[in-house]
This record gives sequence, C-alpha cells and structure tokens, in this order.
Amino acid sequence: MKRRILHISKRYPPHVGGVERHVQDLARAQVVKAECEVDVLCVSEESARTGLGTRVLWERDRGVVVARVPQMALVASNPVSAHLRRVLLDSLRNHRHDIWHFHYPFPTGEAGFLQVGRELHEAGRRGEVPGVVCSYHADFVGEAGLKRVLSVPYVRLTRRFLGAVDRIVAASPQVARFSRFLPEYKEKVRVVTYGIDATLLAADERRLQEAAALRAQLGSPLVLFVGRLVPYKGIDVLLRACALMRERGESHGGGSFRLVIVGEGPLLHRLQSLTVDLRLSSCVHFVGAVADAGLATYYQAADVLVLPSVTPNEAFGLVQLEAHACGVPVVSTNLPSGVPYANADGISGFTVPPGDPNALASALERLLGDEELRARLGCQAQARFRRDFSLESMTAGIRAVYEELLSP
Repeated sequence: MKRRILHISKRYPPHVGGVERHVQDLARAQVVKAECEVDVLCVSEESARTGLGTRVLWERDRGVVVARVPQMALVASNPVSAHLRRVLLDSLRNHRHDIWHFHYPFPTGEAGFLQVGRELHEAGRRGEVPGVVCSYHADFVGEAGLKRVLSVPYVRLTRRFLGAVDRIVAASPQVARFSRFLPEYKEKVRVVTYGIDATLLAADERRLQEAAALRAQLGSPLVLFVGRLVPYKGIDVLLRACALMRERGESHGGGSFRLVIVGEGPLLHRLQSLTVDLRLSSCVHFVGAVADAGLATYYQAADVLVLPSVTPNEAFGLVQLEAHACGVPVVSTNLPSGVPYANADGISGFTVPPGDPNALASALERLLGDEELRARLGCQAQARFRRDFSLESMTAGIRAVYEELLSP
C-alpha cells in the first residue's frame, strides 16, 4: 500500500543547508525506494522578494510535489507565514496524507500544527487523523539578540509541540540523550541516523582529473572545510590552529599545507582579516559557495576534512558523511551532539575538544604527516559510511517509524 507523506520543513533546495539537503534526499528516496506519494510543505524565499502575495508556488522535484507558501517576514532567521496552516487544513479536510512529518526547529511549522488542534481532534473522531512524526534535528539555541529573547516563548511552544506528536526521530543516540527536551519524551523517541545520496560524489575519471588539477593549483597536503561561515562553526579556532601548524612547521623545516574554505556567510570579511593578521594568506583559500557537482571535486582533492564546530548548534555535520563517502578522514570536535557519532574517533578520523586550537592543530598534524594513517582511516570511514549511513538504511528506518504508527 502506498503511503502518502507530507514533510513540513522550513526551507527546501535550492536553499542551502543540511536539513534542507536531508529533507530532499529523504523525500526523493521515499518516492523511488519506498514507493510513497510524497509532498513537501515549506516557506518560499522567492515570494518574499517578488511580492507574490498569497499564492502558493507548486513544483515537482523528481516525483516529489513541493508547495512553497509565501513568506511574510523573517524573524531571527526563521521564516514566518500564516499560509502554512491553510495547507495543513486542506490536508486534513481532504484526508490527503497518512503521515505529517515535521522537521524541527521550524517555529512557523510547529505553531501551525498546534493551531489546527481542533480540526485534528475532529479528524481523529472520523478515523482520518494522520500520524505525526517530528525529526528533531537540533535544539533551538538563542545565541544573541532577538533570537535569545524569542527562545523563552519557543521553549513553551516546543514542549507543547513535542507533547502532541506521536513519534520523535533523533539522528543519533547523543541527540536523544543530550538534547534539552528529548529526555522528557524518551518513550516517543526513535533513533534513525542520517544517510545521504552519495551518487553525486562518485570518483569517476573526469572528477579525479579535476581533483588532481586542483591539488596542483592550490598545493598539498590539502585540508578542507565545507560549511556556512557562522560563529558556531569555529572557523576562527581553525585559523588559529593553522597558525600554530605553520609556526611549528617553520621551526622544524616543514609543515607545508593548504586550507581550502568552501562556503559563504556573515563572518567572511572578519575571517579574511584574521587570516591576514595571522600571516596565513599564502596557505588559506576562501573559494565561496560551490555547487554540489563541483563540491565532489574538492572532496576528492582533500587529504583531510575538518569540522571545528564549537557549540551543539552543530547537531550532526552531514559534511562528515560526504567526506567519508569519498574515503576522506575527518577531524571534528567532541560536542554533546551527533558530531562525534558521525565521526568515530580513531576509526574514521579524530575528535578533539571544541575551541582548542592546539588540540586541533595536533590532530591535523598527525594525519597530514602520516600518509599510511590517512589511507587506513579513510578506508575505514568509507566502509563505515556504506554500512551505517546509506540513504537506503535511513529510508528503511523512517519507514519503520511510520509503520509503527499506521499498522493496526
């Protein structure tokens, strides 16, 4: 029997982000591998820019029907739209979906769900209520300013929402254990780890040639960072670690390396200035945003991927899986989140304390200075990825959560 799924997510590609990429991979796989009918409900950036009023933009993405409701405002990086509730009501009244699958944190989505509580109750009396699943991607962390102020009422909203859903999916045991909220709802929590579609990362002959050309252009060994240039990513810590590596290398007659930073974000100019201050301009390259197809070339060229995140805002780090799929070991931080679950210390790379430039430098030096160790950890990382983090295993795990709710 074909299941009818509605994913409710803040954004959807081409918007760039780990959750958006996850929702797209899962939705596409559910259409092809699980033979489901899949819709995605999200907020459009385009409508806010072009003044499309109340129009819902409909499109297809490889069999997935995507409905983008117009954005009315953007508050603390979260899109606000009153139109999401309208689509949820239509789903209820016409019994369009068997499962509503929310992707937290998304304040407009959680509020919209709670606003249709009466209609959900009536649908339940008719035996037509959908099962409600929440993928809990990360805690909502109020770092500063308006976001910190909004975190207080959002705590109340979150507890009401999590109390009302049927199942909560965490991507790692660490998220289930260390999350601010999930221990309160542990009877509802199921762990289904992330998986990614690695087909775009395959190492064909053309891509290997491009990777070799990139290494010849930039130099080697090559350390790669991929991600948004935002505070919690810890890129300033990475630059200070690179300064230590350069100083140690100069004192020992070696230590040559290149750091390539792929991504955009509000800290770009500050990080570029820090690079100059630390005398790293000759070995650090900011290349901006890179499309998925081009990103594979950087992974194939890299000797090590580094994820130096400093707060649990980094809930998992899908870039680690992308690197592992390409046989590239990772140095990441031992956060109370899914990051060290994705990168097993001593197996697929190394983990170090967050915010510690010296520890980060030492781990990178150890890998860059030992080609045999890099090759061994890279092979183990790739094998672990294929065993534990495939798109197929994630899709099957989510399907099992659905069936637990829907089976009589």
